[in-house]
Amino acid sequence: MTSHAMAALLPAVKLDASTPVGDDADVALLAWMLEATRPWPAQAEATLQALLDAHRGGQADPAAWRGLRRAAVTLGDEGDPHLTALGRVAEAAAWPLGNSASALVELLRAICQLRAFQASRASGWTTRDQEEAETILNGIADGDGTRVPERHEIPGLFQVSHPALAKRFVAQLEASNQAYRQFSADVAAWIKGTLS
Repeated sequence: MTSHAMAALLPAVKLDASTPVGDDADVALLAWMLEATRPWPAQAEATLQALLDAHRGGQADPAAWRGLRRAAVTLGDEGDPHLTALGRVAEAAAWPLGNSASALVELLRAICQLRAFQASRASGWTTRDQEEAETILNGIADGDGTRVPERHEIPGLFQVSHPALAKRFVAQLEASNQAYRQFSADVAAWIKGTLS
């Protein structure tokens, strides 16, 4: 019988919500998803490994889960953007699957965001680039004092005013979006593989 968590996840990965997936697939999928976030930086290793162990071991103690959630939140508060993204993954995974119908969906979203961030960074896009682009785009959106551009005009105005940055912005955005979509497709493929 398909669990509530798996039933909520199926439409998120574009599979039929009525697809019968056994209950035992939940923990296996969650573990596979967490493993897919490796390699973990040293600051994240203990927290993510503890979450993986808790799910695989069927941790039932509410106090243990509260401790795991505290560690996940602490990880997300580190300040480093990569650790913040991993902290969101940890927070999504810090709930027993039987208690949360949205646990797998939240974990999927957090890992997709992590993968998008990693792809953006791999393209050479930096925090400074992001800040500069946001400042420019917000300035364009505010208008020139005589006219506020339509939303659809903003990318073209960005391209004209800062062509090199706009080109890099689009490249990192495409890489980021592709990584986000790809992980969702990978999860769907994993689920389909369990049904074979």
